[in-house]
Amino acid sequence: MNNSNTLRVVTVGDSLAYGTGDENYTGLARRIEAELQRRGLPGAKAVNLGVAGAQTADVKSRLRQARVRDEVRGASAIVLSVGANDLFRSASLRELGLQDPMSAAQRILDRISAIVAELQSINARARILILGGYNPVPRHPLSIFVNDLVELWDETLASRFANDARIGVVKMIDVVTPERLSRFDRFHPGGEAYAQLAGRVAEMLAD
Repeated sequence: MNNSNTLRVVTVGDSLAYGTGDENYTGLARRIEAELQRRGLPGAKAVNLGVAGAQTADVKSRLRQARVRDEVRGASAIVLSVGANDLFRSASLRELGLQDPMSAAQRILDRISAIVAELQSINARARILILGGYNPVPRHPLSIFVNDLVELWDETLASRFANDARIGVVKMIDVVTPERLSRFDRFHPGGEAYAQLAGRVAEMLAD
């Protein structure tokens, strides 16, 4: 991809795709665009299709909208962030996550897989990069447990799509550190974390 000056990226999904928490209100898409241009792709563009609070059902609904489908169809790469809100906002999944984390993860992975399949049905050529997990509550008494679950989630996510070379997982747990959480809410990534994440995405696309 690094030979194309017309590289076009879309960010799809929830608040991370949208850029919630960025103190400069720049967001992930604009940072990816700037990072790609800095790396010698002056024509690179990135479009923000994220919606704060979106769950997998919301993303599937948006993928039925003509404008969203057109943007996805014209993309060279798609950055997808979705799944966390299914866990946070569903009491049944949250309870299952405490009792049987792997079962909860598999349910959410099935939903993410359906979204990936829909994205590929719209655009079979695009590279799809799925954002991994991070710990949004590093000062919680159970933070160590959360870190373990995030690592397990990333491994399971990568394993689910390991047979498709067009799909990659963007590791975030080492990027969204406690000091890089947003000053706005101390939950979402802050601007520095988004900047680091955009650099990682650009590097993966360049490779």
